Amino acid sequence: MKTTSAATFAVPGRYSPVRLILRPMLRAWLRLQVHDGEHVPLSGPVLIASTHLSHGDSLAIAVATGRPVFFLGDLKLVATPVLGPLLPKLGMIPLRRGEADADALGLIGSVLNNAGCIAVYPEGSRSRDGKVHRLRSGVARVASEYHVAVIPATVQGIGARWPIDKPPKFFGPPVHVTFGAPLYTNDATPKGRREFNDRLQAALAELAGVDIANAFSPPHGGITA
Repeated sequence: MKTTSAATFAVPGRYSPVRLILRPMLRAWLRLQVHDGEHVPLSGPVLIASTHLSHGDSLAIAVATGRPVFFLGDLKLVATPVLGPLLPKLGMIPLRRGEADADALGLIGSVLNNAGCIAVYPEGSRSRDGKVHRLRSGVARVASEYHVAVIPATVQGIGARWPIDKPPKFFGPPVHVTFGAPLYTNDATPKGRREFNDRLQAALAELAGVDIANAFSPPHGGITA
């Protein structure tokens, strides 16, 4: 299945039965606490750029926001017991590993062109050490091209619920989702993208209360499975 348009996957609307049923269940499971959610606009195109510690980050962000959210994910995640089949219902656009890099920017642009909200992970992979690693250039490129706000976000405590190399757990500490003030860039030059990435990385590290790492995070969280 090669995905070429975000329209292929319809995110359930704000008041759809799917969201009305799933969101309270997931909120209770995560014991979710949301901080500064007012930074996420309820309409219009926007990027949520989050730290990345777990596949569960997208679930937490989808439940924490007051609007439908798209996110990109490996098609294999749908096979995860219990939670996997719920992911597309909460906005995941499934991609085959290897096709994701080629399709991702086009899919993100498609969502933004339709005034949608999409959660992205600028580190490009999950962080095993908890630090905010060097950011990839894609988010800065999209932000400058589409002139959209980028909302920094962190998801803390999720690693205990869905560890990188283990299945989800039903019990654990509360999960906290924190949103930061929006960042903007209109500078599409390499220098402008680097400067924006520095600002975004600093904002993410400050929100999470963790250190910055100058190296990129290993692909797939440092695993090959």
